[in-house]
Amino acid sequence: MYTLCPQCSSVHSLAAAQLATRNGVVRCARCDKTFNALDRLYDDYPDGSRPPCARDASAPLPEVGRKPAPRTPAEGLEPPVTPRRLRWPWVATVAVLALATVINLAWTFRDAIPPDGALAGMLHRLSVPGFEPPPPYRDPGRIHLLTRDIHDHPSRAGVLVLSATFVNLAERSQPYPEMIVSLKDGDGRLLAARRFAPSDYLLRTPAADAQLAPDQQVPILLEFADPGERATGFEIEFR
Repeated sequence: MYTLCPQCSSVHSLAAAQLATRNGVVRCARCDKTFNALDRLYDDYPDGSRPPCARDASAPLPEVGRKPAPRTPAEGLEPPVTPRRLRWPWVATVAVLALATVINLAWTFRDAIPPDGALAGMLHRLSVPGFEPPPPYRDPGRIHLLTRDIHDHPSRAGVLVLSATFVNLAERSQPYPEMIVSLKDGDGRLLAARRFAPSDYLLRTPAADAQLAPDQQVPILLEFADPGERATGFEIEFR
């Protein structure tokens, strides 16, 4: 659309975005003439011979000769988006409910969860009952003596030397056992007994998590005081 200034005959193009709310009154940017542009609207570039187009009272009004002012937020089609504040109480509540749901499902299907898996370990750290780690495998009854001998110390009087070899016949590794050596007389009566920890009978102190592997043989050599001539026999027990 176009409008024609009645004073200087300047032609101004109009766009829909330039329509304002001043009853069609505009000002010419060339001669400062104020006029009603709705009375001089043309569909095509005016040549002076064609009449203006019919006035539409419902059409918005243009302001010619200047760029339209930017829209304020109130005039925009979409209001500015204000970010919502995160509601931490609701987030915390949802997290607690989700955790409770996981724990409830884990308890319901606990028999299907491998006791040595990562999920069982996580549930144990959360103090969920029924997911305590199983105790380490231990079966001293599967530890057998292969050889054993007791004799006087070759250079120290009153000292006995016990040499033996035992083996783990279990199919799984297990901790090194404690060993109890009992000295008995000819009638089988107990004369003396001593308990030896793994650090006592091994050449090197084992680590806290050291394990006796299946079919592993362990030689031992122990010295202890001779209780007297009445000691004619001995026994070795693993615990």
